[in-house]
Amino acid sequence: MTGSRPKLLKLVALKRQKAEQSLAIVQTELRDLGKQLDALQEEFASADQAGGDVHAMMLSSRYGHSRRVLHDMDRKRSEIADAQQRFNAAREELKRILNSEDQLIQMRAGS
Repeated sequence: MTGSRPKLLKLVALKRQKAEQSLAIVQTELRDLGKQLDALQEEFASADQAGGDVHAMMLSSRYGHSRRVLHDMDRKRSEIADAQQRFNAAREELKRILNSEDQLIQMRAGS
């Protein structure tokens, strides 16, 4: 059993590394999605601030620009919610792996 502990520690360390990479990837995705949502919100706000130009508002309404931007914002929020769920799952997986690694280290120290 004592010979298998170093192998288990190495396996858990590899799993930890993979989990850390997965978490970093999802964090980057969340950051990028947040920036994209901010850009859409700025685009929508700038269209709203052009309120003095009635002709521009009529064209925007006619061609659905405002509705398209709102739809894109809703879609981006949905993507952010999905990415947040993946982030939470990746974080929980990393917690489990770190706990397993700690238990193996304690077992090795106790032997």
